[in-house]
Amino acid sequence: MLDQGRVMKIENNLAWVEFTSNSGCSRCGACVRGASGKMMNQAENTIGAQAGDLVEVKISPQVMTLFPLIAFGVPIGLFFIGLVLGSLISEFASVVVGLLLLLFAFTLTRMIDRYIAGEKRFRSRIVRRLKEGQGEGRMKA
Repeated sequence: MLDQGRVMKIENNLAWVEFTSNSGCSRCGACVRGASGKMMNQAENTIGAQAGDLVEVKISPQVMTLFPLIAFGVPIGLFFIGLVLGSLISEFASVVVGLLLLLFAFTLTRMIDRYIAGEKRFRSRIVRRLKEGQGEGRMKA
């Protein structure tokens, strides 16, 4: 998926890009919400974009499908597995084991997220710098 954003800061070969969130942002999970309330994503800066540049970013399609599955599927799945396993003992054990596996699922999800963030193949990439008049309808900086 291609999206337009403004480069906020550069760190080594990576750029923090701010996007105006759209309807797809609630389902994607590739970005984080910044202090301004807008969505932020760290992208490879292979074209040498500078802070303030309006750019077009290619967001990895694997992240767009993989992240929501991990973020929602792992906790829900482990919670229900815990409920079923605990129900073999008692109703109280079902709730306790379900909640324990839910806590473990959040830890596991965090570890998977850190792994994905470090993998180059899952990272977003700036594909081009836009001229200062393009994309203004979408970006309200």
